[in-house]
Amino acid sequence: MITISNLSKSYAKKVLFNNLSLTINPGEKVGLIGPNGAGKTTLFSLILGETESDSGNIQVNKNIRIGYLPQESSFHSERTVLSELTEGDKTVMQLKKEMQELEANNAAGQDRYGEILHNLETLGYFELEHKAKKILMGLGFKERDFHRPINQLSGGWQMRTLLAKLLTFYYDILLLDEPTNYLDLNAALWLKDFLAQFDGTFIMISHDKDFLNDVTNYTLILENGGIFKVKGNYQHYEQIKAEKQLHLEKQFKEQEKKREQLERFVARFHAQPNKAAAVRAKRTVLEKMAKEKIVLPPDSRESIRNFHFPPTTRSGYKVISLEQISKFYGETVVYKDFDFQIIQGEKAVLVGENGAGKSTLLKIMAGVIPIDSGSRILGHNVEIGYFSQTRMDVLNPENTVLREAYSAAPGGMAESTIRTILGAFLFTGDDAQKRVKVLSGGEKSRLILAKYLINPPNFLLLDEPTTHLDVDAIEALIRALTEYAGTLVFISHDIHFVRTLANVVFEVKDGRVRKFSGNFDYYIDKQTQAETIILESKPKVKIDHKKIDEEKQRAKEQEKLRREEERKRKVHNSQIRQQINKLEKEKEKLKLESYAKARALSSPHIYREEETAKSYGRRLKEIESKISEIDSEIKELETKLNLFIC
Repeated sequence: MITISNLSKSYAKKVLFNNLSLTINPGEKVGLIGPNGAGKTTLFSLILGETESDSGNIQVNKNIRIGYLPQESSFHSERTVLSELTEGDKTVMQLKKEMQELEANNAAGQDRYGEILHNLETLGYFELEHKAKKILMGLGFKERDFHRPINQLSGGWQMRTLLAKLLTFYYDILLLDEPTNYLDLNAALWLKDFLAQFDGTFIMISHDKDFLNDVTNYTLILENGGIFKVKGNYQHYEQIKAEKQLHLEKQFKEQEKKREQLERFVARFHAQPNKAAAVRAKRTVLEKMAKEKIVLPPDSRESIRNFHFPPTTRSGYKVISLEQISKFYGETVVYKDFDFQIIQGEKAVLVGENGAGKSTLLKIMAGVIPIDSGSRILGHNVEIGYFSQTRMDVLNPENTVLREAYSAAPGGMAESTIRTILGAFLFTGDDAQKRVKVLSGGEKSRLILAKYLINPPNFLLLDEPTTHLDVDAIEALIRALTEYAGTLVFISHDIHFVRTLANVVFEVKDGRVRKFSGNFDYYIDKQTQAETIILESKPKVKIDHKKIDEEKQRAKEQEKLRREEERKRKVHNSQIRQQINKLEKEKEKLKLESYAKARALSSPHIYREEETAKSYGRRLKEIESKISEIDSEIKELETKLNLFIC
């Protein structure tokens, strides 16, 4: 579908791509990852033809329809939400216009009319409204929103409308740049399930590891001007990366051991005439080893892994209590006579639809907005740190990044320690000397987070802290907050972040909050059970109670059967995936062996050993044959996924 050949792109002195080559094939669901600034969004822009490359080319197959979701965009449309999803596609509009012209000219019997009908059917036009409503509901729209003009929506809801449009119409390939950025957690979970079942092709930029693991079957790693494509999701990529690192470390140790042996020999015998030839030979080998020296790539996360954040002062058992509070925005009632409490040590996530009142609750706890009635009571010794992407008044615009970080540091903290934390949040080298006033919104957000981790208060309130962070920075934040001994309440759409951190879930809905004393998976399980109960419940009317009981029992049995079938299907798929992973690992080991053998064969020393060279050649052919067999096995296994029948 898309072929990229020898692509290079630079901005000033920064090289984004250098002779990058890549193909994207039908059916590939690709996760595109890489550090911030690596060029992920630029790659999308190049594919779309909006940016010119320095060299190389991108070939998109003829008649390929590309749907694009940018990170940020103003969605200009005079239509309503639903009409945009059913009428807003250019191809559909052109076909409909042509059909109307044929009908006006009484030419409906012509072959072209039938061709247009066929094309509209292929694009799914005649099923659009039903599909569109289902997708809009999944992304958090209410039925009352379907007929609202798009230009009256907020920017976030306009982006949701654009995403819904891309999912509704048929596109050959979707380019999705951080599609969960404007979604709440519920909508992100729905999108994850939708894309997991999606039978089309997409490339998606995301920093949510769990999201990537559940929806992708290929991973693209963009870094240091190059690109690396892996068959499998992000977790599989991490396994391959770890195995390659281990293999490289083993090779490095072996090379170092041999180098030391050679150097000892030269040092011992360099002055002995009868060993002169041997010494020269050893020096020749050492010179060659110096040219082919194995270099271990630096571990960008090592410093942050070895760093331990300062302890917090301990608060009282009750961190904050809200008693009979009310909060109104004009005539809108957000909370009325509402009670709420946070206990020391809780790491709580607030979940619920956009507009449910999660951010308002966080702001009330932080004390940054007033309440209309009731009491907000802070516990003993509580120190609050509140993070919001729109609250930048905690930064001094004249400070450098490093000086601003120092302003939060406790006495005696070393500059190297502060720089380590700043590095985890992508402030490295000269970036630490930037003035705060020239930072982007994302950079300011990261700096505020870094300050809280340099000297954390004992009660943190975080509103979407992972926005603008790449995978490594999110992992650094997760590690810090996992070790954090204080109390945490946060809002996030990052499924991996929520799943890893939360030990309590508060569901915000209709001005009330329901507490689930368990992690996020526990909450999801309880939600599923609640949905089942709601489906089984019937209104109390004067009808045959025996019939009701029978229907309830039948519904229970059907649900039990459905769950058992789903469980068996998951076990079936899990077993197949385990087999595929095993084969993929075997394939990677064979590739590494093939690489080592091929590299050895390039040495003149091996060719002087004829039998060894022949042996290596035979083994390379065996490996090639075995890899081909493994590819066939994997392909066969992949066809069996989701084909389980009870």
